[in-house]
Amino acid sequence: MKRSNHIKFARLLRQELTEAEKVLWELLRDSKVKGLKFRRQHPLKNYIVDFFCYELNLVIELDGGYHNHPEQKEKDEIRDLHLKALGYKVLRFENETVFRDPKEIIKAIVEIKESSPLSGGRGVGVRVLSTKRLSVSQKNLILGAGFSVVEYDAIHIEFLDFELPQQLENLIFTSKNAVQAFLNKVRLKKSELANDKKLPSPAGEGPEMRPGLRCYCVGTKTEALLLKNGFNVAKSAQNAADLADFIAKNHKDAHFCFFCGNKRRDELPQILKENQILFQEIEVYQTGLNAKKFEQKFDAVLFFSPSGVQSFTKQNDLKDTLAVCIGQTTANEVQNHTDQYTIANATTIESVIARAVKALK
Repeated sequence: MKRSNHIKFARLLRQELTEAEKVLWELLRDSKVKGLKFRRQHPLKNYIVDFFCYELNLVIELDGGYHNHPEQKEKDEIRDLHLKALGYKVLRFENETVFRDPKEIIKAIVEIKESSPLSGGRGVGVRVLSTKRLSVSQKNLILGAGFSVVEYDAIHIEFLDFELPQQLENLIFTSKNAVQAFLNKVRLKKSELANDKKLPSPAGEGPEMRPGLRCYCVGTKTEALLLKNGFNVAKSAQNAADLADFIAKNHKDAHFCFFCGNKRRDELPQILKENQILFQEIEVYQTGLNAKKFEQKFDAVLFFSPSGVQSFTKQNDLKDTLAVCIGQTTANEVQNHTDQYTIANATTIESVIARAVKALK
């Protein structure tokens, strides 16, 4: 959203305050709380926050009932982490608090004003290890929470040369790496694809994809990569077992091509075999383990794949350490080493970080 549109939208929101926002605004306006000046529905970076105090760099958010939905709670947590990473303090209250006990909100504001700017907060001394290199913004989510972070790539990926089947109709991908390997192969075959309508091509590269071609995948990032390249995603699931169950229930007479890595889990092919689903398994990449010994202990380790767990535990243990997993499949591998684990609400790096920060706080 352009800056000018952002400001116009904020002005519109000021005219449509909720009842809870109206009540809190009456308590905050005109510097009534310790002489602090607040703004309502204030544009801040890429967000519009409910209330903002420049003097304290303080954001106050009020949550209605829909904020209790798991997906919205996840979005709120990531939004708060982004704001904290930018140096802002964030207070979040339910609407009911405004009506039932508004003094609780005022007390929290006063405590922030009177607290020493040098106080480190609860995050000081907490150490997090990421088994995947993070982007600057992702790393700042952890640093903004007051934690220290160490990052490394626990695994490395090597794409393989492979033959594309002559007929493709139903494709299964359980990782982004499998999709990328497939796309690389398709691009190498670009000249052949131009004369063979049986094979698909990414959007903008060759002839139109066959209308009947369907993709079945695991994870939102895998789905996003397929959609970005013009493929039809018939089904996206959170884990391989759920995807296999869906296929077994709804496509008993179809034939599938399963593109995978050398360390793929057994759940999906096992369920397909048990249900007599015809499929061809094609290994398109190899996962190598970058085993590394860490002398220091970490309060939490972020895991993004079962292979990442295998790599880390080759030379390290998870004693007295929280394992934060991107999904159930990764958690299944973690359970071979510890019962101290938690699972992110969504299969994204940001969700893993949000879960870790929430658990460690």
